[in-house]
Amino acid sequence: MNVPAGSGFEYRHNAEHYEAQSRLGHLMAYYAWTLDLFGDTFEGPAADAGAGSGHFSALLARHVQPLLLLEGGEDNLATLRERFAGDDAVTVEDSDLTDCEAQLRRHGIRSIFTLDVLEHLPDDVAALKQFHAALPSSGKLYIKVPALQWLYGPVDEASGHYRRYTRASLRRSVEAGGFHVDSCRYMNLAGVPPYFIKSRILKRAENFSRTFSMAQIRRIQKAIPMLRRLDRLVGPPLGLSVVCVATKA
Repeated sequence: MNVPAGSGFEYRHNAEHYEAQSRLGHLMAYYAWTLDLFGDTFEGPAADAGAGSGHFSALLARHVQPLLLLEGGEDNLATLRERFAGDDAVTVEDSDLTDCEAQLRRHGIRSIFTLDVLEHLPDDVAALKQFHAALPSSGKLYIKVPALQWLYGPVDEASGHYRRYTRASLRRSVEAGGFHVDSCRYMNLAGVPPYFIKSRILKRAENFSRTFSMAQIRRIQKAIPMLRRLDRLVGPPLGLSVVCVATKA
């Protein structure tokens, strides 16, 4: 999907992405796994930059407050406002991540979380520089993105991805944004083969989450504890995602 530079989250306006976000809501154990890889303590105020339908945000809100949710798609904004209505610790705002420094500063944000967002932006470093400029010294950035450029195929194109990352390429982008990288690791080794089959062999031209039935999603949910143990045992040397924690020096 071609997203013009500076257009922020226009990729989130399409109904297909909205449906995919709803499906992913059934994988809360996956979000919990991601949060555990980020750490166990987080400093607020925090922002979820590219909050989507708010599945990860709902989990994050239990661990850090106050929480600012930035989103740019009208469907998702409506969902977020309904989901967090009455929660004074959560604020929902329309945003363009390539021009969000003042917005983040206004809320005194000290921690920024952004999951599966940077790959949708033509210029990921531009957004990272906005985050860096907004955070105070020692402010934290928490990132998850899809991994391994050799997996890139029709699934990524249908999902609006400009790229997939390696640990090295994500590190380069984060450092180009001005951050010091604390940790950068792969996540979900077991997810690589099915993604390769669906995107590179079967060439399924649809959002990855839509290639699974609800029965398959429920089975994945149950398998996540085993997948987490596998990652701990093997490293892992590669994975379906890259998870990064960085600090503003």
